[in-house]
Amino acid sequence: MKMKQNNMQIWRYAAAWILVVILVCGCTFAFAEEETVGSFFQRIMDAPAAEEATTLEEQLAEALAENEALRAELAATQAQLAEAVTEKEAIAAELAAAQEEAASIQNAIVQLLNNAQSAAQEVGEFFGVTGNVQEAASGETAIMTHADYMAAELDSPVIVETYVQAKQSWWQDKATIYTQAEDGAYFIYELPISQEDYDALVPGTKIRVSGYKTEWSGEVEIVDATYEVLEAEPYIAEAVDVTALLGTDELAAHQNEKVAFKGMTVEAYNEAGDAFEYKNAADKTDDLYFKVSKDGQTYDFCVEFYLCGADTDVYKAVTELQVGDVIDLEGFLYWYNGANPHITAVTPAQ
Repeated sequence: MKMKQNNMQIWRYAAAWILVVILVCGCTFAFAEEETVGSFFQRIMDAPAAEEATTLEEQLAEALAENEALRAELAATQAQLAEAVTEKEAIAAELAAAQEEAASIQNAIVQLLNNAQSAAQEVGEFFGVTGNVQEAASGETAIMTHADYMAAELDSPVIVETYVQAKQSWWQDKATIYTQAEDGAYFIYELPISQEDYDALVPGTKIRVSGYKTEWSGEVEIVDATYEVLEAEPYIAEAVDVTALLGTDELAAHQNEKVAFKGMTVEAYNEAGDAFEYKNAADKTDDLYFKVSKDGQTYDFCVEFYLCGADTDVYKAVTELQVGDVIDLEGFLYWYNGANPHITAVTPAQ
């Protein structure tokens, strides 16, 4: 038993000596490399940190490489943008050159037209011919006289200068207007115009109207029109007495003019013996219809509600007429399958 214990103690001593030898050898190697014991042990401890640092360096290198790739893409995009800007500037320069060339051509055409006008004017003066040569040469429609207007074909373009006499109605930015110049009258149907401009278009205002001549149930009118207000002294037409022309073809020459009828006798409008009748008999509103006679002939007249509403003097006067009254009338010579004057004033006959 005692021997066994001695053997174990001998093995312990041997193990301790072996450990001492290993440490001495390690230290000797470290010292040979000019490394202290402390740094030796520090190196052993720093090994994991060095490995982690290497990993971080590799990641940083990858990030830098990716950044360089992004820089290259950005540079390529900037180059493309610069190319596009250059191309746009080239197109703009070409457009400017084309516009300049077009302006030069237009000026040349105008000069040619002016030269043609001068030459034609000289020829016209030589032969005693007058007219707006420039408008004819340019293909534009000349300002028409009333005779020119009446002679124009239906559905042909027309341009007239005229004066507002009365405004019949405005609805949804369209107006119907009675106009007249010194040589004749024009009925403008559904002229596009704002409410504000319509209100400013007072009687007497001179306007230039461009549109198309048309006819509806005998009424000659201008449609699809545009207008321009002109600077001029106001003009209000005097009513022309056309009583003697009732029932004749000559009356149509005064269509849409401000006219007068003298010494007309009120006739019964219906079998009930009424002196007038409402267009809307149920509500007693809208247009008023009545008949008058002269020299044994009876004619149909009207008070247009949109032109002269229920609050006007003429509307009230017609509702007070009695059969047999002798009256003078004024109004606009509208046409509907024959003369159908739109009456604006009724007074006892003078």
